[in-house]
Amino acid sequence: ARYAGVAALVVMAALVVIMFGAANASLAEAHRALKVEMAERERAEAALLQSQKMEAMGQLTGGVAHDFNNLLMVASSGMDLLERTEDPVRRERLKDGIRQAIERGASLTQQLLAFSRRSPLQPEVIDLPAQIEGMGVLLDRSLREDISAEVRMAPGLWPIEVDPAQLEVAMLNIALNARDAMPNGGKIVITAENVSDYRDARLAGDFVRLSIHDTGVGVPKENLARLFEPFFTTKGVGQGTGLGLSQVYGFTRASGGTVSIESEVGQGTTISLYIPRSRKIAPAAPPPSKAPVAASGRRKVLLVEDDNSVATLVGEMLHELGYGSTRADCAQAALEALDREGGFDLVFSDMVMPGEMNGIELAREIGRRRPGLPVLLTTGFSEAAAAATADGLRLLVKPYRIDRLAAELEATLAAR
Repeated sequence: ARYAGVAALVVMAALVVIMFGAANASLAEAHRALKVEMAERERAEAALLQSQKMEAMGQLTGGVAHDFNNLLMVASSGMDLLERTEDPVRRERLKDGIRQAIERGASLTQQLLAFSRRSPLQPEVIDLPAQIEGMGVLLDRSLREDISAEVRMAPGLWPIEVDPAQLEVAMLNIALNARDAMPNGGKIVITAENVSDYRDARLAGDFVRLSIHDTGVGVPKENLARLFEPFFTTKGVGQGTGLGLSQVYGFTRASGGTVSIESEVGQGTTISLYIPRSRKIAPAAPPPSKAPVAASGRRKVLLVEDDNSVATLVGEMLHELGYGSTRADCAQAALEALDREGGFDLVFSDMVMPGEMNGIELAREIGRRRPGLPVLLTTGFSEAAAAATADGLRLLVKPYRIDRLAAELEATLAAR
């Protein structure tokens, strides 16, 4: 009987081992199947994402190409007409048109970069009422004569910390959408007020609510949820890229806030930006910068630019501002010019150029070879701009006007 009991125990143990082995085999097989399924899902998601990217690029290309072709048309035809007229009034009108086309192109580029979040934000503490007041002329130019604008700022608004340029772009995008929603005229009301202890699914705290209300046609409920989607637009073909409100959404989220929209067909639309309260104090407005008054050649600039057309125009701008300049087309040529000529007061260099060194590396090498020689960098690439800012270098973003160049040159020399 004893041996029979032992045998039974052995048999039971064997059965348990077999069962566990089968269970482990089943688990291993299930694990392999799960890994295969996850891999298939990842491939499907990658294919879907690529398809969405291609569709988005197709939608984007048409709108952007249309907008830029219009801007290039204004600039090229304006230049042709400038060469054919001596009337000073007409020449000024043509120059204004060309300048506006350039500014619109730069604004469109900023919208694209802000949407993709590849444009580095440069936040600073601002006085919101003063910022909105300073946009008065820009808003007036953007709206038609049959649309009035009213600003209502609550007293004691908290300071906020945002990128002022991107805030203006966001406000302008909302205003343009409001304008298009009022084909027969109407009214835009801009309000701002403090909101204590605001809460939603993602945020909580003190915020400043900046709202823009229009008396337009409103938005159907089925479109409300899509208004902030990139490339979504209710306008006709060629009348918009669908990036305006996407920039608003991207800017507000990147600033630590959120955005909401309320609309009723026939009654108008209200878009509200919730921007976190800043505990910092907004700085006093700096005095206006003075343009350089030095005579030609008094200050010598080493201009590092690989593009011949850009180098020629920037050289003319420097001459107009009273600077002498020597041009180098790459970092190595710039270092050779420093060793050969010397006597430079400032190096003004592009960031992206051919050769083994970029603008940041050139600035570092100049710092080692010529301590104290100021360097001002410039670029139109957002990634390069972010790198320069992180490195603590002075940067002038392309495109820029001559007054902006003058201010940055003077500031760079003064910082020395």
